[in-house]
Amino acid sequence: MWLMVIAGIMTVFLFWHKVSFPDVKARSNVSYSIIIPARNEEKNLERLLSTLMKDYDDKREVIVVDDQSDDRTYEIAVKFGATAIQAPPLPKEWMGKSWACYNGAKEASGEVLLFLDADTWFSKDGPEKLVQYIVTTGTKALVTVHPYHYMCSFWEKLSAVFHLVVFSSSGITPILKKYLGVQGGFGPCLLIYQNTYWELEGHHSIRKEIVEHLSMARRAQSKGIKTFAYSGKGIVNMRMYPASLRKVINGWSKSFASGAKSASPVMTAANILWISALASFLTNLEKAGWWSLAGYFFISIWLYRTLKEIGSFKWYDALLIPVYFLFFVLLFIYSLLKTFFSKEMDWKGRNISNKK
Repeated sequence: MWLMVIAGIMTVFLFWHKVSFPDVKARSNVSYSIIIPARNEEKNLERLLSTLMKDYDDKREVIVVDDQSDDRTYEIAVKFGATAIQAPPLPKEWMGKSWACYNGAKEASGEVLLFLDADTWFSKDGPEKLVQYIVTTGTKALVTVHPYHYMCSFWEKLSAVFHLVVFSSSGITPILKKYLGVQGGFGPCLLIYQNTYWELEGHHSIRKEIVEHLSMARRAQSKGIKTFAYSGKGIVNMRMYPASLRKVINGWSKSFASGAKSASPVMTAANILWISALASFLTNLEKAGWWSLAGYFFISIWLYRTLKEIGSFKWYDALLIPVYFLFFVLLFIYSLLKTFFSKEMDWKGRNISNKK
Protein backbone atom coordinates (compact mmCIF):
# COMPACT_ATOMS: atom_id res chain seq x y z
CA MET A 1 0.00 0.00 0.00
CA TRP A 2 2.73 2.46 0.98
CA LEU A 3 4.69 1.66 -2.17
CA MET A 4 1.64 2.59 -4.23
CA VAL A 5 1.17 5.85 -2.34
CA ILE A 6 4.84 6.85 -2.72
CA ALA A 7 4.83 5.88 -6.40
CA GLY A 8 1.66 7.92 -6.98
CA ILE A 9 2.94 10.97 -5.11
CA MET A 10 6.28 10.95 -6.95
CA THR A 11 4.52 10.54 -10.30
CA VAL A 12 2.36 13.59 -9.62
CA PHE A 13 5.34 15.53 -8.24
CA LEU A 14 7.57 14.87 -11.26
CA PHE A 15 4.95 15.22 -14.01
CA TRP A 16 2.73 18.06 -12.90
CA HIS A 17 3.33 20.71 -15.57
CA LYS A 18 2.51 20.39 -19.26
CA VAL A 19 5.39 20.76 -21.69
CA SER A 20 3.93 21.79 -25.06
CA PHE A 21 5.41 24.76 -26.89
CA PRO A 22 3.67 28.09 -26.16
CA ASP A 23 1.06 29.27 -28.67
CA VAL A 24 2.82 31.86 -30.85
CA LYS A 25 0.93 33.51 -33.72
CA ALA A 26 2.68 36.76 -34.58
CA ARG A 27 5.47 36.84 -37.17
CA SER A 28 8.89 38.34 -36.57
CA ASN A 29 11.16 40.33 -38.89
CA VAL A 30 14.30 38.89 -37.28
CA SER A 31 16.62 37.07 -39.70
CA TYR A 32 17.67 33.55 -38.76
CA SER A 33 20.00 30.79 -39.88
CA ILE A 34 19.02 27.13 -39.66
CA ILE A 35 22.22 25.10 -39.18
CA ILE A 36 21.89 21.37 -39.84
CA PRO A 37 24.86 19.14 -38.86
CA ALA A 38 24.64 16.04 -41.03
CA ARG A 39 26.69 12.85 -41.11
CA ASN A 40 25.37 10.16 -43.47
CA GLU A 41 21.88 11.66 -43.44
CA GLU A 42 20.92 11.61 -47.12
CA LYS A 43 17.47 10.08 -46.56
CA ASN A 44 16.53 12.19 -43.54
CA LEU A 45 17.96 15.33 -45.10
CA GLU A 46 15.88 14.87 -48.24
CA ARG A 47 12.69 14.71 -46.19
CA LEU A 48 13.61 17.80 -44.16
CA LEU A 49 14.79 19.97 -47.05
CA SER A 50 11.98 18.97 -49.42
CA THR A 51 9.55 20.93 -47.22
CA LEU A 52 11.89 23.50 -45.71
CA MET A 53 13.24 24.84 -49.00
CA LYS A 54 9.82 24.98 -50.70
CA ASP A 55 8.51 27.23 -47.94
CA TYR A 56 10.39 30.36 -49.01
CA ASP A 57 11.23 32.97 -46.39
CA ASP A 58 13.59 35.81 -47.24
CA LYS A 59 14.59 36.10 -43.56
CA ARG A 60 15.73 32.46 -43.47
CA GLU A 61 19.12 30.96 -44.31
CA VAL A 62 19.59 27.18 -44.42
CA ILE A 63 23.11 25.80 -43.91
CA VAL A 64 23.89 22.08 -44.12
CA VAL A 65 27.25 21.07 -42.66
CA ASP A 66 28.39 17.79 -44.16
CA ASP A 67 30.36 16.09 -41.40
CA GLN A 68 32.64 13.78 -43.44
CA SER A 69 29.72 11.71 -44.78
CA ASP A 70 30.13 8.53 -46.80
CA ASP A 71 26.82 8.95 -48.64
CA ARG A 72 25.13 11.68 -50.74
CA THR A 73 24.50 14.09 -47.87
CA TYR A 74 26.38 16.95 -49.54
CA GLU A 75 24.76 16.37 -52.93
CA ILE A 76 21.27 16.34 -51.39
CA ALA A 77 21.93 19.68 -49.68
CA VAL A 78 23.06 21.21 -52.98
CA LYS A 79 20.12 19.68 -54.86
CA PHE A 80 17.58 21.45 -52.66
CA GLY A 81 19.35 24.79 -52.73
CA ALA A 82 20.70 24.91 -49.18
CA THR A 83 24.10 26.41 -48.44
CA ALA A 84 26.27 23.30 -48.24
CA ILE A 85 29.65 23.30 -46.56
CA GLN A 86 32.13 20.55 -45.80
CA ALA A 87 33.27 20.40 -42.19
CA PRO A 88 37.08 20.33 -41.90
CA PRO A 89 38.66 17.13 -40.51
CA LEU A 90 37.53 16.50 -36.95
CA PRO A 91 40.11 17.66 -34.37
CA LYS A 92 40.98 15.10 -31.71
CA GLU A 93 39.43 17.01 -28.81
CA TRP A 94 36.10 17.71 -30.54
CA MET A 95 32.84 15.74 -30.74
CA GLY A 96 31.55 15.51 -34.32
CA LYS A 97 28.19 17.22 -33.90
CA SER A 98 29.62 20.15 -31.96
CA TRP A 99 32.35 20.57 -34.59
CA ALA A 100 29.78 20.66 -37.40
CA CYS A 101 27.55 23.12 -35.51
CA TYR A 102 30.51 25.37 -34.77
CA ASN A 103 31.61 25.50 -38.40
CA GLY A 104 28.04 26.16 -39.53
CA ALA A 105 27.72 29.04 -37.06
CA LYS A 106 30.86 30.64 -38.45
CA GLU A 107 29.17 30.82 -41.87
CA ALA A 108 25.78 32.03 -40.59
CA SER A 109 24.48 35.56 -41.20
CA GLY A 110 21.17 35.41 -39.29
CA GLU A 111 20.52 37.30 -36.07
CA VAL A 112 19.22 34.06 -34.54
CA LEU A 113 20.89 30.64 -34.90
CA LEU A 114 18.64 27.57 -35.02
CA PHE A 115 20.62 24.34 -34.70
CA LEU A 116 18.56 21.43 -36.00
CA ASP A 117 19.20 17.68 -36.32
CA ALA A 118 18.82 16.27 -39.82
CA ASP A 119 16.34 13.57 -38.75
CA THR A 120 13.67 16.14 -37.87
CA TRP A 121 10.98 17.97 -39.86
CA PHE A 122 8.80 20.99 -39.20
CA SER A 123 5.08 21.38 -38.76
CA LYS A 124 3.40 24.29 -40.58
CA ASP A 125 5.06 27.62 -39.70
CA GLY A 126 7.31 25.79 -37.22
CA PRO A 127 10.51 27.79 -37.86
CA GLU A 128 8.68 31.13 -37.67
CA LYS A 129 7.00 30.19 -34.38
CA LEU A 130 10.35 29.19 -32.89
CA VAL A 131 12.01 32.45 -33.90
CA GLN A 132 9.05 34.55 -32.78
CA TYR A 133 9.14 32.91 -29.37
CA ILE A 134 12.83 33.61 -28.75
CA VAL A 135 12.17 37.23 -29.76
CA THR A 136 9.71 37.45 -26.84
CA THR A 137 12.35 36.16 -24.40
CA GLY A 138 14.94 38.82 -25.19
CA THR A 139 18.40 38.43 -26.68
CA LYS A 140 19.96 36.84 -23.58
CA ALA A 141 18.15 33.52 -23.86
CA LEU A 142 18.62 29.95 -25.01
CA VAL A 143 15.64 27.85 -26.13
CA THR A 144 15.75 24.09 -26.66
CA VAL A 145 12.93 21.98 -28.06
CA HIS A 146 12.45 18.22 -27.90
CA PRO A 147 10.85 17.28 -31.25
CA TYR A 148 7.49 15.55 -31.09
CA HIS A 149 8.23 11.84 -31.45
CA TYR A 150 6.27 10.07 -34.18
CA MET A 151 6.34 6.29 -33.71
CA CYS A 152 5.30 3.60 -36.15
CA SER A 153 6.49 0.46 -34.37
CA PHE A 154 6.36 -1.07 -30.91
CA TRP A 155 10.16 -0.91 -30.56
CA GLU A 156 10.10 2.86 -30.79
CA LYS A 157 7.60 3.08 -27.93
CA LEU A 158 10.15 1.42 -25.67
CA SER A 159 11.62 4.92 -25.41
CA ALA A 160 8.69 6.00 -23.20
CA VAL A 161 10.39 5.98 -19.79
CA PHE A 162 13.59 7.46 -21.23
CA HIS A 163 11.55 10.40 -22.53
CA LEU A 164 9.86 10.81 -19.16
CA VAL A 165 13.15 10.82 -17.26
CA VAL A 166 14.70 13.28 -19.73
CA PHE A 167 11.78 15.70 -19.32
CA SER A 168 11.61 15.44 -15.53
CA SER A 169 15.40 15.83 -15.25
CA SER A 170 15.18 19.01 -17.33
CA GLY A 171 13.08 20.55 -14.55
CA ILE A 172 10.17 21.57 -16.79
CA THR A 173 7.59 19.03 -15.58
CA PRO A 174 7.97 18.86 -11.72
CA ILE A 175 5.46 20.62 -9.48
CA LEU A 176 8.26 22.83 -8.10
CA LYS A 177 9.27 24.04 -11.57
CA LYS A 178 9.09 27.69 -10.47
CA TYR A 179 11.69 27.10 -7.75
CA LEU A 180 13.86 24.45 -9.40
CA GLY A 181 14.19 26.23 -12.75
CA VAL A 182 15.21 24.63 -16.03
CA GLN A 183 17.97 22.10 -15.32
CA GLY A 184 19.10 21.31 -18.86
CA GLY A 185 18.11 21.28 -22.50
CA PHE A 186 17.30 19.18 -25.55
CA GLY A 187 19.77 18.55 -28.36
CA PRO A 188 17.81 18.13 -31.62
CA CYS A 189 16.61 21.76 -31.76
CA LEU A 190 18.34 24.72 -30.12
CA LEU A 191 17.85 28.47 -30.66
CA ILE A 192 20.05 31.33 -29.53
CA TYR A 193 20.85 34.84 -30.71
CA GLN A 194 24.12 34.84 -32.64
CA ASN A 195 25.70 37.52 -30.45
CA THR A 196 24.85 35.53 -27.32
CA TYR A 197 26.18 32.34 -28.91
CA TRP A 198 29.59 33.87 -29.50
CA GLU A 199 29.61 35.46 -26.04
CA LEU A 200 29.41 31.88 -24.75
CA GLU A 201 32.25 30.91 -27.16
CA GLY A 202 29.80 28.71 -29.04
CA HIS A 203 30.31 24.97 -29.27
CA HIS A 204 34.03 25.48 -28.73
CA SER A 205 33.34 25.77 -25.00
CA ILE A 206 31.68 22.31 -24.89
CA ARG A 207 33.69 20.62 -27.64
CA LYS A 208 34.51 17.47 -25.61
CA GLU A 209 31.01 16.82 -24.29
CA ILE A 210 28.94 13.88 -25.56
CA VAL A 211 25.68 15.37 -24.28
CA GLU A 212 26.35 18.75 -25.85
CA HIS A 213 22.89 20.29 -25.35
CA LEU A 214 22.97 19.74 -21.59
CA SER A 215 26.42 21.26 -21.36
CA MET A 216 25.43 24.24 -23.49
CA ALA A 217 22.37 24.93 -21.34
CA ARG A 218 24.42 24.65 -18.13
CA ARG A 219 27.04 27.03 -19.50
CA ALA A 220 24.37 29.52 -20.51
CA GLN A 221 22.84 29.41 -17.04
CA SER A 222 26.23 29.96 -15.42
CA LYS A 223 26.59 33.14 -17.48
CA GLY A 224 23.17 34.48 -16.50
CA ILE A 225 21.46 33.48 -19.75
CA LYS A 226 17.79 32.49 -19.37
CA THR A 227 17.06 28.96 -20.59
CA PHE A 228 13.74 27.55 -21.77
CA ALA A 229 12.78 24.00 -22.79
CA TYR A 230 9.61 22.57 -24.35
CA SER A 231 8.16 19.69 -26.30
CA GLY A 232 7.90 20.40 -30.02
CA LYS A 233 4.33 19.24 -30.57
CA GLY A 234 2.92 21.29 -33.45
CA ILE A 235 6.35 22.83 -34.14
CA VAL A 236 9.07 20.29 -34.96
CA ASN A 237 8.96 16.51 -35.22
CA MET A 238 11.24 13.48 -35.41
CA ARG A 239 11.21 9.73 -35.71
CA MET A 240 13.89 8.21 -33.48
CA TYR A 241 15.54 4.90 -34.36
CA PRO A 242 12.77 3.75 -36.76
CA ALA A 243 11.50 0.17 -36.57
CA SER A 244 14.66 -1.34 -35.11
CA LEU A 245 15.25 -2.59 -31.57
CA ARG A 246 19.01 -2.45 -32.15
CA LYS A 247 18.81 1.23 -33.11
CA VAL A 248 16.74 2.00 -30.02
CA ILE A 249 19.34 0.27 -27.82
CA ASN A 250 22.35 1.88 -29.48
CA GLY A 251 20.79 5.32 -29.62
CA TRP A 252 19.77 5.58 -25.98
CA SER A 253 22.83 3.81 -24.58
CA LYS A 254 25.09 6.36 -26.31
CA SER A 255 24.06 9.31 -24.21
CA PHE A 256 21.79 8.32 -21.37
CA ALA A 257 24.35 7.28 -18.76
CA SER A 258 26.56 10.20 -19.75
CA GLY A 259 23.63 12.56 -19.31
CA ALA A 260 22.77 11.00 -15.96
CA LYS A 261 26.26 11.78 -14.68
CA SER A 262 25.70 15.46 -15.49
CA ALA A 263 22.14 15.75 -14.22
CA SER A 264 21.09 17.91 -11.28
CA PRO A 265 21.62 16.05 -7.97
CA VAL A 266 18.14 17.08 -6.80
CA MET A 267 16.40 15.81 -9.94
CA THR A 268 18.58 12.70 -9.98
CA ALA A 269 17.50 11.88 -6.43
CA ALA A 270 13.84 12.55 -7.28
CA ASN A 271 14.01 10.30 -10.34
CA ILE A 272 15.74 7.52 -8.41
CA LEU A 273 13.02 7.66 -5.74
CA TRP A 274 10.28 7.63 -8.40
CA ILE A 275 11.82 4.75 -10.36
CA SER A 276 12.51 2.71 -7.21
CA ALA A 277 9.03 3.24 -5.76
CA LEU A 278 7.24 2.57 -9.04
CA ALA A 279 9.36 -0.49 -9.85
CA SER A 280 8.73 -1.91 -6.36
CA PHE A 281 5.00 -1.20 -6.64
CA LEU A 282 4.73 -2.84 -10.06
CA THR A 283 6.63 -5.96 -8.98
CA ASN A 284 4.31 -6.38 -5.99
CA LEU A 285 1.13 -5.54 -7.85
CA GLU A 286 -0.59 -8.89 -7.23
CA LYS A 287 -0.06 -8.75 -3.45
CA ALA A 288 -1.77 -5.39 -2.87
CA GLY A 289 -5.30 -6.35 -3.91
CA TRP A 290 -7.78 -4.26 -5.88
CA TRP A 291 -6.38 -1.00 -4.50
CA SER A 292 -3.23 -1.70 -6.45
CA LEU A 293 -5.24 -1.91 -9.65
CA ALA A 294 -6.76 1.50 -8.94
CA GLY A 295 -3.29 2.92 -8.26
CA TYR A 296 -1.93 1.33 -11.43
CA PHE A 297 -4.64 2.96 -13.58
CA PHE A 298 -4.18 6.33 -11.86
CA ILE A 299 -0.41 6.34 -12.46
CA SER A 300 -0.86 5.21 -16.08
CA ILE A 301 -3.44 7.91 -16.82
CA TRP A 302 -1.31 10.59 -15.15
CA LEU A 303 1.78 9.62 -17.13
CA TYR A 304 -0.28 9.65 -20.33
CA ARG A 305 -0.87 13.39 -19.76
CA THR A 306 2.83 13.93 -20.39
CA LEU A 307 3.43 11.13 -22.90
CA LYS A 308 0.81 12.46 -25.35
CA GLU A 309 2.64 15.81 -25.43
CA ILE A 310 6.00 14.12 -26.04
CA GLY A 311 5.03 11.70 -28.81
CA SER A 312 2.31 9.80 -30.63
CA PHE A 313 1.51 7.54 -27.68
CA LYS A 314 -2.03 6.19 -27.40
CA TRP A 315 -3.93 5.88 -24.13
CA TYR A 316 -3.43 2.12 -24.09
CA ASP A 317 0.34 2.55 -24.42
CA ALA A 318 0.37 4.01 -20.91
CA LEU A 319 -0.95 0.69 -19.59
CA LEU A 320 2.29 -0.94 -20.78
CA ILE A 321 4.38 1.07 -18.31
CA PRO A 322 5.69 -2.15 -16.61
CA VAL A 323 7.15 -3.29 -19.95
CA TYR A 324 8.71 0.11 -20.61
CA PHE A 325 10.16 0.22 -17.10
CA LEU A 326 11.79 -3.18 -17.46
CA PHE A 327 13.38 -2.11 -20.74
CA PHE A 328 14.54 1.15 -19.17
CA VAL A 329 16.25 -0.57 -16.23
CA LEU A 330 17.99 -3.16 -18.41
CA LEU A 331 19.18 -0.61 -20.95
CA PHE A 332 20.32 1.85 -18.28
CA ILE A 333 22.49 -0.86 -16.72
CA TYR A 334 23.87 -1.70 -20.16
CA SER A 335 24.57 1.99 -20.82
CA LEU A 336 26.42 2.38 -17.51
CA LEU A 337 28.60 -0.62 -18.27
CA LYS A 338 29.43 0.76 -21.71
CA THR A 339 30.17 4.23 -20.34
CA PHE A 340 32.42 3.21 -17.46
CA PHE A 341 33.97 -0.10 -18.51
CA SER A 342 33.92 -0.41 -22.30
CA LYS A 343 37.12 0.47 -24.09
CA GLU A 344 35.26 1.23 -27.31
CA MET A 345 32.18 3.40 -27.85
CA ASP A 346 31.12 4.19 -31.42
CA TRP A 347 28.57 6.58 -32.86
CA LYS A 348 27.93 6.90 -36.61
CA GLY A 349 31.20 5.19 -37.42
CA ARG A 350 33.34 7.23 -35.02
CA ASN A 351 35.02 6.10 -31.85
CA ILE A 352 34.09 8.51 -29.05
CA SER A 353 35.63 6.56 -26.17
CA ASN A 354 38.54 8.94 -25.72
CA LYS A 355 36.13 11.88 -25.29
CA LYS A 356 33.88 10.46 -22.58
